[in-house]
Amino acid sequence: MNRLVLTLAVAAVALTLAGCGKKPSTLDAPQGKEADRFPQPYPNPITDPKPGQPAPGVRFP
Repeated sequence: MNRLVLTLAVAAVALTLAGCGKKPSTLDAPQGKEADRFPQPYPNPITDPKPGQPAPGVRFP
């Protein structure tokens, strides 16, 4: 019984502390947003090799 009470007390303290802290209502964009490449399609159609063709720059003997 004591172990159950201790476990519940520790869980209650942990959950109480997990809810603490200041959470901003809005976030500012990071510096350099103009040069940001995201979001972008994946895989990149420019660098993705076509089916049946080797990737550019890859040479197999």
